[in-house]
Amino acid sequence: MFVASLSLPPSIMRPRPQKRASVSLRMLTAWLAAGAFLLALFPVLRGGVALGATVPFWLVAAPAINLAWFTRDRIASRVVRVLRRFRRPVAGQARRLQSRGHADKSSR
Repeated sequence: MFVASLSLPPSIMRPRPQKRASVSLRMLTAWLAAGAFLLALFPVLRGGVALGATVPFWLVAAPAINLAWFTRDRIASRVVRVLRRFRRPVAGQARRLQSRGHADKSSR
């Protein structure tokens, strides 16, 4: 399913045309929505001994994985932004911690 290796640098990979990428994102989103709708509407498609788990995979999991692959740059930037918010101390907390440290040293 994955054509490109995860370890290729961006300079080697050809940039995809923006229009083609947006069309494929729309198609994958429609495929995912239609697959989820079909699985909800027809419980027989969810799998069993005869079908295995291939039908739910191709209707829901495959387009979800491909959407995540195509939007991996956007997802990575959002994850980095969220992690930076958690790592950055609030300005007031940093000042209070510094003032406590100075007060403890002066009382000794």
